[in-house]
Parts: sequence; C-alpha cells; structure tokens
Amino acid sequence: MASRSKHSLDFPNLQRLLKANEALRPQHLAEAHLSTDSRNRLIYELKSESRQDRLKPKSLILEGAWGLSDQHELTFTMRSLNEGPSDTLVLRGALADAQANRLVFALEQSGQDSNRPVQHIHLSGRWAADPKNRLTFLIDKGNGSEDVLTLQGGWEVGRHHALIYRYRGRQKSAGHTLTFEGAWEINQAHRLTYRLRGSDDSAFEFTAALQSPSLTAAEGKIVYQVGIECRQGQRLQRKVTLFGKWKLGRHFATAFEMDYGTRVERMHFEATAILNARDRIAVALSHGQRNVGLRVTFTRQFLRDAKFFLQLRKDARENALIGGVQVRF
Repeated sequence: MASRSKHSLDFPNLQRLLKANEALRPQHLAEAHLSTDSRNRLIYELKSESRQDRLKPKSLILEGAWGLSDQHELTFTMRSLNEGPSDTLVLRGALADAQANRLVFALEQSGQDSNRPVQHIHLSGRWAADPKNRLTFLIDKGNGSEDVLTLQGGWEVGRHHALIYRYRGRQKSAGHTLTFEGAWEINQAHRLTYRLRGSDDSAFEFTAALQSPSLTAAEGKIVYQVGIECRQGQRLQRKVTLFGKWKLGRHFATAFEMDYGTRVERMHFEATAILNARDRIAVALSHGQRNVGLRVTFTRQFLRDAKFFLQLRKDARENALIGGVQVRF
C-alpha cells in the first residue's frame, strides 16, 4: 500500500489542479514537498529521484489564505477555481519557532517513513497583540493585505523576562513552547509593550493595569495586571512583574535597568520632580510627551552620593515651588 503523507493533499480543488498538471502527481503523496515563496504563497513541489520524473514539471504555486485551527494546525484555504467551492488544507504539525518577522511550522512526519527529514513551512510577516491581548502573527501577502494567525491560548512571562507561549496540539500528551526574544517597553499609561529583537514592526502592545502607580526605587520592580480573553470567552489574568534597578541622573533623567539573561537593557524616561522631603525625592515619569502613570521615590540611602542627593533635593524644591506641586508623606 502506498505511503500517505499526514499533511494530506486529497482535496477536490487541488486534485483538479493536479489533474490539469498530470506530471505533478507523485506516485506517493509523501513525495510532495511544501514550501512558501516571498509572497507567502504555498508551493507544491514534486521531489522524486526517478528517471521518469526528472523531465516533469517540478512545482505548482497555490494562491489562498492562511489560518490556524484551534489545535494549532496550519490551514490554507485555496482560492476557488471557476467559481467553485474553496477547499481548506489542514497541515498537521506544530508551531516550531517564532522569530522577529517569521513563524516556522514543522509538518508532522509520515507514519511509515520516520527517516524522512521534517518539512518546515516558513511564513514571513509581523507579530502584534489583538484587542483581547492575544498573540497574533500577520502574514504579509505582498499586496498590502495580511492573513491573521491568532494564538488562542494564554501567554506567560518566564525566566529573564522572556515572553512564552505554551500549548497542546491534537496530541494532548505533547506540549509545545514558543519563546519570543525581546525587551519590555513602557511608553504610555495603561499599556505594556514587548518588542521583539531584530524588528522595528513586531511588538506586542498589551492593555495593562499597574498594580500600584507609586513605586519605591529600592524595591526594584514594576507590576502590571494583564487580562487575556482566550477561546470560548475564557479569561485569564496574568501578573507581569518586571525586575530591575532604578537609575536617577542629572536633570532627573530616569532609567530602569533589566537583566535578560544574556544582556542588560534599559528603559529610559523623562522625569519631573514632584516632591522634596528631607530624605527622599520622587519623580513622575513620562516618555516623550506621554505620561506613563508611574511615580518613583528615591531615598537618600538608595542614591548614596550625599553631594549629588543634596543637589537633586535643591532642584526638586525649586521645581516644586515653580510648579506648585506639594506632596506630603
């Protein structure tokens, strides 16, 4: 009996295409190789070493739309032929890798030929968060339009602040993990952004609520609450805790330094002194012209440099007098 690839290609529209291109029909469907081009079109390619097949056409380019099933299987809905019904190919496998502008899907191996190399589908595009705080991948179609793949489950923050997505596919016993390499940003109030490394346009911007807007520099953390609306209306609550070290410089320039395991990065803020007490200084943070909703208090013991602290205290007092801002502990 002929071996049959588990990413079955037995769909009426595709069969009609193959019938019109009889030379592309392999003796075994497992001989078919799937890939994508620069416009994320699906490429059906015949891989055969037989002499009979060497002179045959090698590939067929398929137009259609990409999707993702509830079991995290990749789907491809082909453009209909002659106004006929469209067919959806379900490609079984797993989400294998998430890069800044690419998603890699590993096709499931054929059950009768475990020695065959794993095939991978590479889709190019950008990552973003949708209004429900879910992770999405927007596939670039090359004509200004995008197909949207939505990861329906919840995400979490792992060790060294990495954003992680875990799921179980059709085979519930096997768990899968996608790790997104990036850095956190706080650019405005009620928003928390995770920007992927190596990309200017891939970033997850989440709607988030601060656990407390008033922070103490010595504590060294910022805590947000993020709600995620998953499949069937299920709502998950995630606590995102960013650990780091606060830095206060001249003119109240403020930074939050975070350890990502292999590197250290800083979030930079503009700041305005909003109070002046004997042993502490507080600053309200902004990014550009936008208030980020954070206020950080630095103590004299935290800053250590007595001369520097006294100068900041003097500047803070002057700012408070000019701005009319008085905050009492």
